[in-house]
Amino acid sequence: MCIRDRVSTQSTGSLYFIAMSYLRVRDLRDKSKDDLLKQLTDYKKELSQLRTAKKMGNAPTKIARIGGMRKNIARILTVLNQTERDNLRKFYADNKQALPKSLKPKLTHRRRLALKTSEINRKTRRQTRMSAKYPMRKFAVKM
Repeated sequence: MCIRDRVSTQSTGSLYFIAMSYLRVRDLRDKSKDDLLKQLTDYKKELSQLRTAKKMGNAPTKIARIGGMRKNIARILTVLNQTERDNLRKFYADNKQALPKSLKPKLTHRRRLALKTSEINRKTRRQTRMSAKYPMRKFAVKM
């Protein structure tokens, strides 16, 4: 965890110096899932305390920390979700048919519903018979 000084200006125009800790994602990726979940619950508790302090009208320094705390929670949740998705991708790497919907490419509605190339090239029995009977005509045109 690193400490960074932030400056916050309030409506009164006075400056407040806050030591706000923010998380580095590369440090979070090294931690285990249990450690991340524990840290997440701690941050959520602290965020609720900061919100109650805001309602009570306490020091502006506490109020200014709410934004940073929310970002830290978002960083932890992002790392948890990304590692979960990576593990699922590894699990389903060999079996593409059973891939969950959340891991499939998003694309657009039209592209998802479009026919595959193998489906486009398929022909009915009648189409194959008619194309054999009446092949495409070739014309020699003089210019």
